[in-house]
Formats: sequence, structure tokens, C-alpha cells
Amino acid sequence: MDRRKFLIGAGVTLTAAAGLSNPEDAFATDRNSGVLGNPGTLDSNPQPLETQSNDLSPYTGIWDDTTLRHLLRRAMLGVPLAQFQAAQALGNKNAVVDKLLSDQPLPAQPGTYVDVIAQADAADLADPNYGKTIANQDAQRLETMRQYQVSNWWLDLIFKENLSIREHMTLLWSNHFVTGTDVVKQTGYSYVYNQMLRKNALGNMKSFVYDVSVDPAMLIYLNGNQNYDGLVPGTTKKGGTNINENYGRELQELFTLGLTDPVSGLPNYTETDVQQAAKALSGWAPTTIAPFIGVFYPGSHNNDQKTFLGQTGNWALDDIINIIFSYKGPGGNTTPGFNTAFWFCQKIYMEFVYYVPNPGVVTAMANLLVESNWELKPVLKALLQSAHFYDPEVQNAQLKSPVNFLASLVREFGLTYTPFISTDPPWSGNRDSNKIKTYSDPNVSLTYLMLSIAGISLGQQLLQPPNVKGWPGGHNWISTGTFQPRESDSLAFLFNPPIFDGGTKVKGVKIEFLNPTAWVQSLPNFTNLKSRDIAIALTSIVLNRTLGPLESNTLYSSLNPQNLPDSDFYLVDKDISNFAIALANLPEFQLV
Repeated sequence: MDRRKFLIGAGVTLTAAAGLSNPEDAFATDRNSGVLGNPGTLDSNPQPLETQSNDLSPYTGIWDDTTLRHLLRRAMLGVPLAQFQAAQALGNKNAVVDKLLSDQPLPAQPGTYVDVIAQADAADLADPNYGKTIANQDAQRLETMRQYQVSNWWLDLIFKENLSIREHMTLLWSNHFVTGTDVVKQTGYSYVYNQMLRKNALGNMKSFVYDVSVDPAMLIYLNGNQNYDGLVPGTTKKGGTNINENYGRELQELFTLGLTDPVSGLPNYTETDVQQAAKALSGWAPTTIAPFIGVFYPGSHNNDQKTFLGQTGNWALDDIINIIFSYKGPGGNTTPGFNTAFWFCQKIYMEFVYYVPNPGVVTAMANLLVESNWELKPVLKALLQSAHFYDPEVQNAQLKSPVNFLASLVREFGLTYTPFISTDPPWSGNRDSNKIKTYSDPNVSLTYLMLSIAGISLGQQLLQPPNVKGWPGGHNWISTGTFQPRESDSLAFLFNPPIFDGGTKVKGVKIEFLNPTAWVQSLPNFTNLKSRDIAIALTSIVLNRTLGPLESNTLYSSLNPQNLPDSDFYLVDKDISNFAIALANLPEFQLV
């Protein structure tokens, strides 16, 4: 199957990780439904999956552990056994979907440091040995450390997520309405942005876009605070005409409409629409003291008549959003707002179903979103209960993102790490060679986990997408270069005794597969299971399919290296740890 070819480019690395000697063994045809397909090359023209249902018709097939695991693994980021069992107890698909979509209280603010922008210390400013420049650099470094705190707080929330889709949706929207900490630079703004995404993650898309447009981090990231006509926002200083088009462009191109009409292929908007939108959006800027919000300054707003997407008036932010959400597009669509709804639903489909959208399903989702007055829950509910979502072609057809991969490691294997400490990073008492203060990281274990999925290692750092388009996802998540770090992380985190214990690898980092035996003992009726049954049961916790004999034997050998008869099997932490490492390094563990 061509959708499996994304693993073939890394075939030798993957098969070595699975303990196989022949690269072609990784693509053996004895796996049920051909999990990796036949050897070949990456498809340069990927197509939607060939599914039996291409709309939102409800799923009426068998509801069993396989379909439940598929639902949970797509909706959540890692599925611990206890949460699978809790979903199992709900009894049916509709009840589980309702639980996943149920409202949750917003998490508490991580610390008072998100209320205050770091400022140069007065004592440092007065010290002739350091002066203003170094004092300001001290403040900038502290703010950078605080940014890690907010990212760690979010990662901790992901690891502790209950039976809910919310954190996955928050991650999705952070890759749609993109900002980046390297540009924003202020922790309070990044925190407010992240909570804003979470608050709107399952809500109304129209109000969501308004909240995004006035969010402090977004105003900084896309220069909304530099878009004014008249007074400089928040001051009495005359600034003249300074219309910045960045947000007006991305609002249309990336956030709401997309470049082209999904029906006709014609451009959704023109350069004139970008320029006119920018004028309408002028006059907003973030507050510089808590609570951090976007504020409209009438004296900084352009009051010209503006023609935007064919409508003329003295438009402001509310008007621009109303016009976008009622726009029919250039292709003769009869449904107001269809193009905007299609753009949102396409992104949701690509995250939860398959990275190449199915036009029929996305169209049905878009129509439902408009009919639901832009409320997301009816659309997500219909998608997660549809026959299309449970089609055999859809199951195991996605690659785990780096965040999903790490969350699966931590949550499904029961890894422990030093609990999140909500405090401002303290000054270590030292200065570096440039005389700038160094600060202690209160959450060094979480920072290490976060950085393990960042940069060139695995490519996904929370609150820091690569650019305004976000992470491309799909096939881009894995290659010969990016699988090896995944393998290294699996080894480091699942090794027993832990590599990190006592800081033997990185000072202060403590990440443990604390009790492998307890992981086995969490299985229902484990005392009645033989060793091969245990291997199968543990595999089912983290995989949604039956392995072929090559992989099964490799796993079984790691669990029972002395090849003892089942009746003589004993639980040994080291053997269970080796089994977990072998399991996490299988190609199938990269799929969801």
C-alpha cells in the first residue's frame, strides 16, 4: 500500500532496530493487511486513501478493542492502559466520543512569572562593572528561561491528560494559528496564547479567529502592533501612516481561506484584499503589564473606506471576520463561509485521519461546520463516529509526530520524571564569560524531554514551529535521519536501570521506567498469563495490530531471553525493559 512507503526510506535502520537481519523482512507480507506494504520508493504524488465511505455516514460495524484503540490513539497523545480501560468501561463508541469531547476546566496558571515581563535589575543598572547593556541581557536571558518553563508546563499537561482530545486539539491549533517564542520573547504573551488555544480548541471557530487576531503573542509575531495610522498605539506620539500587511495576509492565506477556492481553483483573494484588510486591522497592540491582552486604540486606526472581498465600508476587525465567514469564494459556491469552513476542516482531517485530505469527507465536514454556526464539536463528533474514520485503510495510516511519539513513550510505558515545579527560574549566583547572569532550570528533566523532540533531533519544539506555516507533518516526520534519535530516546528512557538516575548522563535529569514489573502486573489477570500471552498483551497496549512471526519472535525472545517454558516464566525487570525497548523500536510503533 502506497501509504506505508514513508518507512521504506529508513528500511535498514528500522529493521536493525527491530532486530531483523534482512531489510525486506520489515515489509513482510505476513503482517495483517500489509502494514508496511511492499518495498518501493516514496510516492511523489500522494493521493487520498481508497476508502469504502467518503462522507460522514455513521460507523455501524463491530465495536471492539481494535476500533476503540484506533479512536483513542488518533484522538489522544499516547493512551495509558488505565485510560483505555476507562474508555472500555463506557461501553460504546458514542459514549467514548462524548467523553473525549467533554468540556474540561482550564489548567491553573503555572507561576507568577507569567504575569511579569523580566526587566533589567536596578542594582545591576547602577553597578559600573556591568551597566545597562549587560543588565538588559540578564533580563532577556531570564525571559528565555521562563519560556522553557511555559513549554515544560504544557508538556507536563500533555503527559497528564485524561480521557480527552483537548491537548491534541491545542497542539493542532498551535500549528495552524502559528506564533513562535523566538519572535514573541515574552513568557506572559506565550502563556496567554497557549491558554487561548486551549480555551477555543473545541469551541466556536468564528470567535476563535477573533481571539487569535487580538492575542498579544500574535500581535507581536505578525507585526499587528506595528500596524497603525495616526498615533503610535498606546501613546500620544504621532506615528503617521504605518500599515503593516503581515497579519492581514496570513489571516487569509494560512488562517481562514487558503490561497485557492476548493471548487474552482481560482484565487480566494487578491493583493488588494490584503492591503485593505491590513488597514481595517490597524490600531491594535498588546498591553505591557498583566493581564496581557490586545487593546484597540481608535486614534491609531485607519478610517478610510475599504473594499474587502467585494464589500465596501469603513471596516474594522469585526467586519473583516464577518466578511470572511460569509464569503462564498470565486467559484460559485452557494454556501456562505464554505471556503473558510473547508480550510479549517481540511486541517482537522489531516491531523486525525490522513495527511492527504479526502475531498468528499472534508466537504461534508465543512457543510456541517457552517450549519452548526461554526461550532466545532458537532463536526468532530460526526468525524469520530463516521464509517470513514474506522475504515481499515485509515487505521495505522498516520505517522506519529515527535510530540505524539514522546507522549506514547511516557504514557504507555508509565515513565516517571521529576514533577513540574512552578517557580521563576532562580539566578544561580554565577555569570558567564560575558558577565551575563546564568539561571537554574527548575525542571531540567522536562526540559530534557522537550529538547529531545526539538530541533534537528526530531523536529517539533512546543511553542516554536519553524515558521508561520508550521510543521509540514505527514511523511516529513520520519526519515533515516530522524528515526535514529527516536531509537536513541527509546533506549535512554526505557533502559533499566535508568541511564539518567543520579544524573549520570545529564546533571539533574531523572527519567525512569520506574517499575517494569508493575507495568506487566497492570495487565488484567496477569497471573494467569503465560509469557507469550504477556508479550501479546503488552504489545496491544502500544500497537493497534497483530505482528507477524518475525517481529513477534524478536519481542518474545527479549522478554524471555533464556527461552524458559511458559510455566517457568518469571518477571525480571531487565528482561521487561529489553522487551519495551524492542517494542518501541519497531516500525509499527511509529504508526498510529
